[in-house]
Amino acid sequence: MRIDLQNDYIHAELIEDIKGKAAYAIVNNKSGNEIACVSYYPPWRRYVMVTDSPAVFDIGCLVSIIQLIKRAEV
Repeated sequence: MRIDLQNDYIHAELIEDIKGKAAYAIVNNKSGNEIACVSYYPPWRRYVMVTDSPAVFDIGCLVSIIQLIKRAEV
């Protein structure tokens, strides 16, 4: 399921439910490549963003990711 982040460069996709908590792929709109994952991190009891390789985000992208995390934590 595609989630519009109201951002020109990225969107989120629901990728799975891990122990009752949603996980989201952060996807580049142009290439379709997954560039990060937002998921629940049990040791911190919070949602976090994780990347497998270096990723570059501008302030607008970071704000969109923060808004996604805030919605997920509710």
